[in-house]
Amino acid sequence: MKTYLLCALGTVVALGSSAAQSQSQSKAPAPSVSGTFFASHDSDDFRESKQTLGYTNAAGWGLRAGPVRYTSPGWAASGNMLVGTYKRTDDSRSLDANLGAARVSGIDYLVGGLDYMEKLNPATAVGVSVERDFVNSVRGIDSGTHFTSLALVLDHAFSQRFNVGVAAGSALFSNDNNRPILRTRWNYSLDERYGFNAFLKTRNYRNTNAYRPEYFSPERLSEVSVGLSARFEVAQAFVLSASVDAGQQRIDGASEPIWRGNLGVASRRKDSVQWFVGLEASNAAGLFSGQTASYRYTSATARVSVPF
Repeated sequence: MKTYLLCALGTVVALGSSAAQSQSQSKAPAPSVSGTFFASHDSDDFRESKQTLGYTNAAGWGLRAGPVRYTSPGWAASGNMLVGTYKRTDDSRSLDANLGAARVSGIDYLVGGLDYMEKLNPATAVGVSVERDFVNSVRGIDSGTHFTSLALVLDHAFSQRFNVGVAAGSALFSNDNNRPILRTRWNYSLDERYGFNAFLKTRNYRNTNAYRPEYFSPERLSEVSVGLSARFEVAQAFVLSASVDAGQQRIDGASEPIWRGNLGVASRRKDSVQWFVGLEASNAAGLFSGQTASYRYTSATARVSVPF
């Protein structure tokens, strides 16, 4: 099973350069209503589903609320969440934040996140990523385990085609475990017309209190993968994006191959109604998975924002 824990790190590393280079194209959002859907399933037979409805005003402030549900054979948990949101982008910085509460299986949690990037110069952006959430596994939910993560982010374009993103930080769990983590992404543009890129990604972390029963927590994990990605407009109607990568994951001395794939369809940036539908599949050991050998993970995401 997976969660949003530290996903912000990967997102910021992957998108930091493009955000820094295109911030002047985006301003505060128009008033809008939005909806999101997320569902996942893995080879631990753990299922997750989330749906939200939201509102954002012209200044970028908003509210988002909806139900969450988790199931596994012979077990189920459900709840609701309500968060305040704020999003703002200008020529020199971007900010995406949320803060609120979730109640799952009778336990209340403080939840939230912050992704902030500031452009220092045309080639360099720095930022911070913060997240607070609960551990979405069977034992994690039953025990009320939660975490707070913090990472510093740097993205630098060495040339028009080549940029590197780095995110370094740590996640502090409520069950006396600390997880320092380092992610990098090395990206080379092959063809800008199709958003066609070659990339190399690395991920390394360790757990100071390893083998916790609430979630996947080996002493050390390291992985490296190489891949290709593309993003381009189709028939002046929608945007198609895809990426695939493969590599090696090493966990406490044992090594095995990993792969990931993503496919997405989205509205064009200039369209008034913004929407996205995406699929993801991977065999990389999940953040909160209960197993590593023969692990599989799939998810589906959809979101829409309608201005008024």
